[in-house]
Amino acid sequence: MKNKNYNLKLTEKEIGSIMFLFKAKKPVKVNELQQKVWGYQYNLETHTVETHIYRLRKKILNKFNDNNFIISTADGYQIK
Repeated sequence: MKNKNYNLKLTEKEIGSIMFLFKAKKPVKVNELQQKVWGYQYNLETHTVETHIYRLRKKILNKFNDNNFIISTADGYQIK
């Protein structure tokens, strides 16, 4: 990910999450991200998505000072 002269190293799952959220143009529930980005079963109990989104937000905040790139809504995660 590049912005001006900044570089941000992202994992494959981070890129996949950003792309999926961007293309969705609406809030996406955690279980949908689990299925579509991670390939996990719909009803699997894990906090993988939440952990990755947390780390991704932290990377973006530290590098670009943007605390609202990925937002949480009652309906899921969304890029605005």
